[in-house]
Order: sequence, then C-alpha cells, then structure tokens
Amino acid sequence: TLICPVFLSFDKNIRYVKSWKTAFLSALIISIPFIIWDIIFTQNGFWGFNPDYITGIYFYHLPIEEILFFFIVPFACIFIYECCKYFLRSYSFTNFNRIFTFLIPIYGIVLVFLDDVGYYTLSSVISSSVVLFWMMKNPQYRYIPIAFVFVFIPFFIVNGFLTGGFTEAPVVWYSDAQKVDHRIFTIPMEDILYNYALIVSNILVFEFLKKRLAK
Repeated sequence: TLICPVFLSFDKNIRYVKSWKTAFLSALIISIPFIIWDIIFTQNGFWGFNPDYITGIYFYHLPIEEILFFFIVPFACIFIYECCKYFLRSYSFTNFNRIFTFLIPIYGIVLVFLDDVGYYTLSSVISSSVVLFWMMKNPQYRYIPIAFVFVFIPFFIVNGFLTGGFTEAPVVWYSDAQKVDHRIFTIPMEDILYNYALIVSNILVFEFLKKRLAK
C-alpha cells in the first residue's frame, strides 16, 4: 500500500513528499474516532481478527496491523487525491459530483432495507452521511468524488484479502448478528460506506490543515 505513494511522492508535478507531515497529521486526527469505534466493536464481538494472519501485537484488543491501517491507507488515498487534483485539473466534474452525492445516500438507504440492520450497517450509514454533508459544505470538494472512485481499485484488492477473497479464511471476520451477508465479492457492502467516511474525512482534514499551515 505504501510502495507507490512513497516512491512517486518525489514526482516533480505532485511533490507529495512536501505533504507527508500534513497527511500523517490528518490520519492521526481522524484515526481517533475510528479506533474508538473499532475498539468498541471488537470488544463487543461485532467483528474480530484471525490470529493466523497477524503478528500478535495488540493495542486495546486491536492488532497493531489494524492501528497502522488508519495511517497507511489514508496516506495512500490522499496521494491519489493529490494526483487527481493535478492531472484532472482541466475537468469541472460538476455533473459527476452531483450524481455521486446523490448515489451515496441512495446506497445507504438500499443497505438499510436489504436486511435487518446491525450496528455496523447503522454506524456506516450514519458516519458516511455526516461526512457527505461535511464534504458538500466544503468549497474544495471538487476532486474528492473522482478520487474516491480511483480509490476503489486498491480498495477492492486490499479488502478482498482482508475478507477472505484470496486466503483460506478471512483476516477480518464479522459476527452473524451484524447482518453483513450482502457482499460484493467477499467484501461487505457496508465497507464501501465505511471506506468513504474514513478516506473523505481524511481528505477534508488534510485540506483544512494545508490552509492553516500555509498561513
């Protein structure tokens, strides 16, 4: 996940290396509510981690790999966002963004009506709705939807591994009580909204910090 963003950070057009500090600071800020969410769900058995695929180092019942996830994945996704800002700067994305902001809540509504709602479904729908409203209120959200679409490529690969698409057993398991039977490949449909809330909130904080640090 880190290889491409790190090695391409020195590209003369993107110069992502200059934003490393801001990207990691954004990840640190956003990781706090997500890690608390993770700890609560793990302790209550809503989801868990297969010991066969992790080092065994834990922090408040979370594997160290899970903690690192909240820093490494946003760091890589912000790099994708920065690339979109540069290479797609001649596009307005007005109509695309309108469709995107319409589809996110529709997707959440579909999830709610597919089956009985578990805590994961409910929390994913609520968190993504809050972030969507935040994004729409932000004047710099022009490139966020298209960046999120590009994020889907590594998202499906990484989440495919985590949910058992390429392993004998899933790295991350979900309780049957959470009603995550509806999946895309092996990935719970809720993960798309969870990923949206995580990545987009990181981008919004990243842009805010860039403005503040530039003053």
